[in-house]
Amino acid sequence: MRTRRVFILASQPLFAQGVESLLSGRSDISVVGTALITPEVFNRVSEAEPDVIIIEAETADEQRHLVTEILACSSDAKIIGLTPDDNRITIFYQQMKESRRVSDLLEEVIEPLAWQASRPSDLKLFVLHHGYYGERILKHVRRFAPTTWIVNAWRTPSELPAVVDAPTTFLPLDLPFAHLVLSVGQAPGVAQLVPAVVQRTQACAVIVPADNAAWLPDGLAQQLRSELAKVDVTAVFPKPFCSLTRESYNVREYRMPYHDPWISEFARYFGRPRLRITCEGGRISDIEVKRDTACGSARAVARELMGEALTSAVQHSGLFHHHSPCSAAMRTDPSLGEPLIQVAGGLMRQAVESALQTGSSQERSLISEGQGVNSG
Repeated sequence: MRTRRVFILASQPLFAQGVESLLSGRSDISVVGTALITPEVFNRVSEAEPDVIIIEAETADEQRHLVTEILACSSDAKIIGLTPDDNRITIFYQQMKESRRVSDLLEEVIEPLAWQASRPSDLKLFVLHHGYYGERILKHVRRFAPTTWIVNAWRTPSELPAVVDAPTTFLPLDLPFAHLVLSVGQAPGVAQLVPAVVQRTQACAVIVPADNAAWLPDGLAQQLRSELAKVDVTAVFPKPFCSLTRESYNVREYRMPYHDPWISEFARYFGRPRLRITCEGGRISDIEVKRDTACGSARAVARELMGEALTSAVQHSGLFHHHSPCSAAMRTDPSLGEPLIQVAGGLMRQAVESALQTGSSQERSLISEGQGVNSG
């Protein structure tokens, strides 16, 4: 039997010592490292190349945060999370399973490593969509998603009641397994189907964008957040959708942090726009969309900005955004006090301004270097 290489990551030294003592002396287990949780420790974990990583965290939320960090640096390892408060272990790979028996820790460490490690880059996404809004986002995500993703989808019935009392009666009997559910619909009934969809897909994370208060009222978002938290599912409700980043969503004082590897993977490619702009002769000579909006407005604006003068690019980006396929509502949002399309336009202008500052400084640096060579 292959020796299991184990790394122990703990918030308390006594816990790390106890687990190491439990595992030591076995010929089929080698403890390749123990460490307390610090920002620098993840490099150590990666360098140790463990087969199994045991994480002790004081709370479930802290455990989710640590799992996200570990997946980023050691995605091939099996991760076993422990929360001492309820003596629970949670095993992270393609799916999660839970046990309350302490003896299961040893069993899970030595279990054959024939399972396929579940890494964020292998995201299985299930899109619950409705109407033109949902159809457009689904098409754009499918077109520009990484080839390692699997994107499945289901179109909801065109007519759903305002209050969905029995959501399972509207769903197909079989839905594919998913890590992440994305709900994009033009009616509040679509969002009400999400908990039942999560149950049938076994998803552990959810994105329900709030691009229109009529489609996702604040009260419904709070209800869904509470209901999904009870089954340990991370849910985010970005308002607007393009406020989503790999660590947070929403704007200004409403900004909300989150810790989830699957949502973070989605937000690597779709969410708050991020651009790389190359400048030449006072104009934009090239634009790379590093992170697109799910609706595609970032790519649409980027196309229009090619050749634009640097002095007018930020201002014109707002105009181009207004005529792009932005999904945000034009009506004033009750909580933000302004139309969501204006909020989205502001995020686009910020992305262009930030990219221009970097691109312009690079152009100035190249000019200075050229002048230095010539003067020599």
